Amino acid sequence: MSGAISPDEVKQILVSLGFQDIAITPKKNSNEIIQSWNIGTGSENVVFSAYIKAVKPLNDIL
Repeated sequence: MSGAISPDEVKQILVSLGFQDIAITPKKNSNEIIQSWNIGTGSENVVFSAYIKAVKPLNDIL
């Protein structure tokens, strides 16, 4: 699978960019989303679609 990275890698990238309070939450219909990609049987067991929320402190933006 191309372009997929682990949740820990996503968190590390966001932390390195100054984000805090990072939350990665799988979407409730993640299995259906992955299955719709038609990339292989069982892919939904190793990959998931997620919402990512994070906060960037105002002083890091200015």
